[in-house]
Amino acid sequence: MSSPAVTVLIPVHNGAEHLGDALASVFAQDFDDFEVLVVDDGSTDATPAVLANCDDPRLRVLRLERTGLIGALNRGLDEARGDLIARLDSDDEMLPGRLTRQVARFRRDSRLVACGTDYELFGASEGLVRTPRRDQDCRAHLVFGSPIAHPAAMLRASALRACGVRYRTDYPHAEDFKLFSELAAVGTLENLAEPGLRYRVHPGQVSHVEAGPQRETHLRICAENLAGLGLVMSTERLGRLLYPTPGGWRATLGYAVGRLPELLLLGWRGDRLAGVAQALIVGRERLRALVRG
Repeated sequence: MSSPAVTVLIPVHNGAEHLGDALASVFAQDFDDFEVLVVDDGSTDATPAVLANCDDPRLRVLRLERTGLIGALNRGLDEARGDLIARLDSDDEMLPGRLTRQVARFRRDSRLVACGTDYELFGASEGLVRTPRRDQDCRAHLVFGSPIAHPAAMLRASALRACGVRYRTDYPHAEDFKLFSELAAVGTLENLAEPGLRYRVHPGQVSHVEAGPQRETHLRICAENLAGLGLVMSTERLGRLLYPTPGGWRATLGYAVGRLPELLLLGWRGDRLAGVAQALIVGRERLRALVRG
């Protein structure tokens, strides 16, 4: 059997509630040269039944003893047959045309190693999230956070394997941010200027359940990326810039006057105008969060 152009990689652990919708969104894509590789990481709910009820021949299921998300992702990288790997989480949904647009972009640019999209929030929160566009913008954003939404990403498998880039077990809850940071040394990163993902917001997701550990790992990666540019900044200082403490109008004003200029200077030192542009985006998001309380 010939290899598909794309492997859609979906790790899942006890995700029966939304997995069917995630799969349906993939099988509805207008690009059809793909396989769906679901790595069932020791589910004890109805996940196996949901998968058994799917009769599409493009579905492959790999069942593991409970190994954790990073282990499941790396096993998926090892088992993927497509040279392009499209990520999707079991509680999210692909928007129509995503695979067609991302594959076309990879075929036009052999340097491209990771491509994401904008994404729509749904569930407990709604809205459209705009992502950095060009490679330069994505690289500038790496000192503040991940420039690509992981479940909206498509990766070039041959680049991962040639350079030994994988999900790192010592970067829990931000393994995608570390992966994109490493891939930036291999080729170019970018995002398509249109939404390709519906991202479900709910209390059970990692960003809520593991908020503290995720923040620690996130700040460590930011500090490492800054160090790669010759800039030294402690995670404590970065934390004050990227995770301001809510406190009403006083905290909002204090961040706008005291921290935002420091954030802009950091962006300038990192990548001049592109860095300042990304710092403005990050600073605006933090100010909005402070205003909301």
